[in-house]
Amino acid sequence: MVLYVSADDALFRPVIKSFEDKTGIKVQIVGDTEATKTFGLVRRLLDEKDKPKADLFWCSEPIGVIRLADAGVLRQVPASLDPAKPLWLPLAYRSRVIAFHTGRLSADAQPRRLGDLLKPELKGKVGLARPQFGTTRTHMAALLTEFGEEKFDGFLRALKANGARIYDGNSMVVQAIAQGEISAGLTDSDDVEAGKAEKWPVDCRGGTADLEASLPGQSDGAVLIMPHVLAFVAHPGSSDGARDARADAFAAFLLSDDVQRLFVSSGAAIRGRTASSTEPLPNPGTPETSPDYRAVAENEARAVAIFERVWSQP
Repeated sequence: MVLYVSADDALFRPVIKSFEDKTGIKVQIVGDTEATKTFGLVRRLLDEKDKPKADLFWCSEPIGVIRLADAGVLRQVPASLDPAKPLWLPLAYRSRVIAFHTGRLSADAQPRRLGDLLKPELKGKVGLARPQFGTTRTHMAALLTEFGEEKFDGFLRALKANGARIYDGNSMVVQAIAQGEISAGLTDSDDVEAGKAEKWPVDCRGGTADLEASLPGQSDGAVLIMPHVLAFVAHPGSSDGARDARADAFAAFLLSDDVQRLFVSSGAAIRGRTASSTEPLPNPGTPETSPDYRAVAENEARAVAIFERVWSQP
């Protein structure tokens, strides 16, 4: 079975090894770089549409998979896994977060909403991953979808004016915070959990869906929820039942209670698909928002174009 995967190595490799040991099915893994992994694999799957090599795509965010579905690259999810037979299967949910250095920011100074990243005391001390790729691309498209171009453009201009730094990946944002290069930044909840596992001085809050700044004593703003998803690659003109059965078996394995609990216990997700694998957000009581990802997908290219225009201006 050939699996294209843009999830982090620390998550998928033990899961795949367990699947291989349990079933005897061998999995060929195809990944990409940290900076471009989701975008690069989506491009590859589009290029291979007429002669697909992959059986499954385990993607760390939904927008690329929606593009693949629209292009006819995917087959329906088996009815045994989801009777609605959608074109992609949510696996578990993580969140976009505002990470910060625990030793450099007091509790009162910790950013709670996106607007806090614009405060003078954080000038030159905020970072984010390149929005051309991955979950940052999805995050920017979600903000554009929710707030419109004028407010989105204004936020980006203010972020640039406050000296925000751009990194090649979300994990690198967390590393830069831990090393004291910056004090705060936008990243994914699993990257923060990985940093905390290494005893780095990092933690996170919500507010990634609120452009305004927080007021003194105010709780966190809404946090953007981002699902891991699994997509089944179509093989036009082929009817290999054994291949499809292997792919279906792997999907069912990912939905099993043990793997769902692993998603959460490893920090890769804040919750799985089932109640038994659910844990609270890093800051209990933080409201969640899960946008219409179809609408977000329609705005991704526009969001990147606006960002590039703003960042290229003096």
